Amino acid sequence: MTSMPRLARALTVFHAWMEDSDYFDGNALYLDLGAAKVHAAYDYEGDEYGHPDEDDEGANIRPDFTWEEHCGRWLLVDHGKDTGVRVAERTVWRPATEREVEQQDALTAAEEAERAARPQVSMREALEALRP
Repeated sequence: MTSMPRLARALTVFHAWMEDSDYFDGNALYLDLGAAKVHAAYDYEGDEYGHPDEDDEGANIRPDFTWEEHCGRWLLVDHGKDTGVRVAERTVWRPATEREVEQQDALTAAEEAERAARPQVSMREALEALRP
């Protein structure tokens, strides 16, 4: 059996998408959170409102966007209503170098040693210790 190669973080990107939409133009990856939010909102605005011409008087209803952070992702809200547009942090992985594998192993060993050094108590004892 082939062993699974170890991985290391290559970089972090920000994924913008719209839930339940296969056609959203804003479905993309960005290196910057701010750019992801601006472009996702712009693409949503174009889909929902159309982008105004320079000659537009602004008579049409325009978006009132805010971003709310919820469960580790950003949600685009328009006039207080969730749009389904999301931005979330994603990790891009690559094969780990030998040195990174050694560092990962050392970190794992240190965590296991720290856990083993803690006093062992039963669940009942742990819960009783939390009572006021």
